[in-house]
Formats: sequence, structure tokens, C-alpha cells
Amino acid sequence: MAQGQAQFHRPLGVTLLALGAFLLALYEVWRITVFLGITTFNFVGQTVSFPQPQWGQALWALIILLIWVWVGIGFWNVRAYAVQFGIFISLFTLIWGFFAILFGSSVENETIPWLLAGAIFLYLSYPGVQKAFYDHEMALMTPEQRAAYEQMQAAQMAMAKATYAPPAAPAAPAAPPSGSDSSGS
Repeated sequence: MAQGQAQFHRPLGVTLLALGAFLLALYEVWRITVFLGITTFNFVGQTVSFPQPQWGQALWALIILLIWVWVGIGFWNVRAYAVQFGIFISLFTLIWGFFAILFGSSVENETIPWLLAGAIFLYLSYPGVQKAFYDHEMALMTPEQRAAYEQMQAAQMAMAKATYAPPAAPAAPAAPPSGSDSSGS
């Protein structure tokens, strides 16, 4: 820990986020073993197994596993990148599970990922949760990095103000011609 930096206490919610991400990664390990034919699972009382390894599905589950581990490590270390990647991968898991059911998977097989990914997405979307990640990230910066970051933000704000042109005011209504009398007399 850097000298002069206060002891950081990880919020309970962030710890639960990391735990959820690691549970999803563990679930993907189980899926890999199922797709490779190492283990079986029961679906509506019937044992389901693959006689031949399903390499495509196993590779896909491995990719998702690695992403969840990476995001889980980011959650555990309270890193800012984990917020956006956590939102992305949780939404992806929800959508992928929906399409998996449409194309032959079972609701039982997708329930655990849905519940965990949905909880992660909702928690990350809750107001104020992301602030803890960004505050911790700023605390990890050196003074030089912080100055460079603030300069970059100031430059972006100046550029945004320079390129933004407020909408033009509407034209004033035209006055009636001065020689006409609208009273009819």
C-alpha cells in the first residue's frame, strides 16, 4: 500500500458482486464439463449427456468463464473497468440465456446464470454503486496521473462547449402590413 494512503475497506455489496461473478465462472466450468461429456445433468427426470464432445459450446463457455473471472477480479479489487464490463457481460448473459432457450437449452439450465447476472446488473445500475469504484480508482492514481486525468477532462469539456451551438431563437412573428385595416370599416 502506498505511504499516506488510508486503509481501504471493501463495501459488502462489492464483495457480493465479486462472489456472484465467481459463482457464474464456476457455473461455466460445470457447463464445460457437460459439453465435453465428462458430467451429465438431469432434465425433467431424464439424464442428459453428450456422447461426443461439443467443442464449440465448450469453447464458448470457456470464453464466458474467463470474462467472468476477469470481471470478478475487478470487482474484488474495486477497479472501475469492472463496472462497465460487469454491466456488459451480465446483460450478455441474460440475452444469451434467452436465445439459448429458444434454440434448445432448458430453463433449468439457464436459471442460475439469469438470477446471478440479473442481480449483478441491477446492483451495478443502482444509483451510487459505481461511485465507489470510481472513487477507489481515483485514490489509486498518483498525483501526476490525477493531474493528467483532470487536464484531459477539462480539454474534453472545452471541446464539447466549443462544438455545441445552442439552437437558434425562433424568428419573431411578422407584423401585419401597415396600410391594411383588419377591422373591415
